Amino acid sequence: MARNGRRSDCPIHCALNVPGDRWALVIVRDLLFSSRATFSQLLNSPEKAATNTLAIRPASLEAAGIVEQLPGDKRYLLTEKGLDLTPVLIELVLWSSGHDQTVADLAADLEPYLDQPQQFIEQIKTAARQRRLNVCVFDHPAALILILPL
Repeated sequence: MARNGRRSDCPIHCALNVPGDRWALVIVRDLLFSSRATFSQLLNSPEKAATNTLAIRPASLEAAGIVEQLPGDKRYLLTEKGLDLTPVLIELVLWSSGHDQTVADLAADLEPYLDQPQQFIEQIKTAARQRRLNVCVFDHPAALILILPL
């Protein structure tokens, strides 16, 4: 019998149950790599998710401890648990870029990651933490990361 009502104790199965689905990962992507943070801004992502499709995702991400919404603040913010998805999203970009010729070629943008992955991940996480305070830690917005053509 699986623990906690799960069908399996497989780490991959359990990990995929946390973000839930592709729309949840799109939200995490936008919170991590763009300035989108409010529900209306998230609705304007390039994928143009329907309101009803997107409506329940922030709450499920909040319940999973991946995002939070501070009292009196309309923005959704990544928690440390959410920030820890950074390498997962980068690896998804690399995998997709390597196997789907219709997606943007981001190899050049990811060279710093390939050279020094931990440093690159920490720069992205630091920038996301600073955006919580409405501070930009980079001199040029493109220096953050041009991972996704948002």
